[in-house]
Amino acid sequence: MNKTLPHTGEAQRIDALDSYNILDTLPEQDYDAITQLAAYICQTPVALISFVDNERQWFKSHFGIDQTETTREVAFCAHNILDPYGPMVIEDARSDPRFADNPLVTGDPHVVFYAGMPLVDSQGFALGSLCVIDRQARQLSDEQIAALGLLSRQVVSLLDLRKANNLLTASQELSRMESRDKEMTRIALAKSEALFRNLIEEAPVATCLFVGREMVFDIANRPMLDILGKGDAILGKPLAEALPELAGQPFLGILDEVFTTGIPYEAEGVGADLVVDGMLDTFYFNFTYKPIRNTAGEVFAIMQMTVDVTKQVLDRRQIEMSEARYRNLSFELEQKVQIRTQELTMANQDLIRSNENLQQFAYIASHDLQEPLRKIQSFSSLLQNKYGNALDEDARGYLNRMNAAGLRMSTLIKDLLTYSQISTRQQAYGAVALSEILAEALTTLEWQIEERHAKVEVGNLPVVSGDASQLRQLFQNLLSNALKFTPAEEKPLVQIKFQICDRDRLPAGVRPNNPAVQFCQISISDEGVGFDTKYLDRIFQVFQRLHGKDEFPGTGVGLAICQRVVENHGGWITASSVAGQGATFVVYLPSEAE
Repeated sequence: MNKTLPHTGEAQRIDALDSYNILDTLPEQDYDAITQLAAYICQTPVALISFVDNERQWFKSHFGIDQTETTREVAFCAHNILDPYGPMVIEDARSDPRFADNPLVTGDPHVVFYAGMPLVDSQGFALGSLCVIDRQARQLSDEQIAALGLLSRQVVSLLDLRKANNLLTASQELSRMESRDKEMTRIALAKSEALFRNLIEEAPVATCLFVGREMVFDIANRPMLDILGKGDAILGKPLAEALPELAGQPFLGILDEVFTTGIPYEAEGVGADLVVDGMLDTFYFNFTYKPIRNTAGEVFAIMQMTVDVTKQVLDRRQIEMSEARYRNLSFELEQKVQIRTQELTMANQDLIRSNENLQQFAYIASHDLQEPLRKIQSFSSLLQNKYGNALDEDARGYLNRMNAAGLRMSTLIKDLLTYSQISTRQQAYGAVALSEILAEALTTLEWQIEERHAKVEVGNLPVVSGDASQLRQLFQNLLSNALKFTPAEEKPLVQIKFQICDRDRLPAGVRPNNPAVQFCQISISDEGVGFDTKYLDRIFQVFQRLHGKDEFPGTGVGLAICQRVVENHGGWITASSVAGQGATFVVYLPSEAE
């Protein structure tokens, strides 16, 4: 491991760092917002704001890892501060003699890629760095490096503001002048707000800020205004007034839910109908709604970050159409089809990477929700057990409702984890007997079946190539739905049938991504409440429900899991129904005979 040595002026640099009183301070939202934005822009799992003193590097903000400091001896940033005039980019630390045997490379967190921008104060001292880290080799674009530079200057501005605030506080304590205290505090807050506004306005990613429950457009940077196509006229207006075409679309409701619950929301490849330059058209976006809290911990605004993926979505659809069309050509054309498919696949790689990053973020967010939820449920149970008899009927009712809400939230988190853990990458599947998988699913649901006096009729089922765990989840979810959506006063009847279907006889709209010429068609029918088929596309989306929680419990994730499992296996899932007359879900999986 190549160690760094203190350079000339190191003592002065340490004095400069100490003058900011930043080391070992508590986390601050302004710094955390910068690391989150840096990771989002550079598409890396880790971003850090690091300060290097005599013996260690300490992280003021750490996004994507739990460590708060390391020794200076192993610190990448200790190398970065040696040159305060430009970034240090290490595409693969494993092949760099300075870092190949570094314990941060050979062990946790397994650093491979590093890009850092020195944090240089007004005296020219490099105090630390803003860096992004990945566990795989990669490169940054010029725009991403420029964005890192911009964000590093924002960190230094925060430090200068911190120093100014510290000096102001000392001055206020000496002067004991209450009027000046209030005025200077107001100025500091105004500077902080101006800094936050500047951060949004200069962000290369489309970003805006909605304030209040009416979602008033407070700030929108140029990329966001370009996406919306209405110019500065929307600023100061409620979202519903600025974009009236959003009526009937889900976004206003989602924003209200985020404002109420304080839980962030993210989505990928979502279609939105917008009037741009006077024309109504459909665009597709990856976006995040992040609640912003005041000093009292209350949500007062929501920050939206958006990436336009319209081209990628349309390219993907074009790929699907092209693949279906080219599969019907003879082998004289096979090589040309492969070349064309490869070219089109490259156009879709950006969307795939974006999807993977958002999946990872969804998994982390769901996992982090479990700990506070367990505390809520535990304290609620303690209150009920210890003081339940001393409480009046209303108070006991509140505790019961709290327990029920906690249980629903726990179920939602588990479903989110299941959804995020289902891999979308190609796997080495083995032969799976669906009759055995179904038997295991029925055993799991045995109590519900007996309680409802349900009857499940099963025909012969085939052997397919796949992942047994995922397929078990598929049938368990479909059977559970059939039982749940049969009215309580009726005895459920579920019929499971199978037949082989040639590719050229697949129904219109069924487009599996596997080139097999035969598919196993498996139908699961019930006599429940059914649904209106105009909502067919909606029922397979995450969090989409056609019935209220009080009418039929659930999280709105189960059918999304089913669709992910079927797509992982190169198949297709669809459904048919008449409201009030039951529903039939049909799964198409590539035939094992192929």
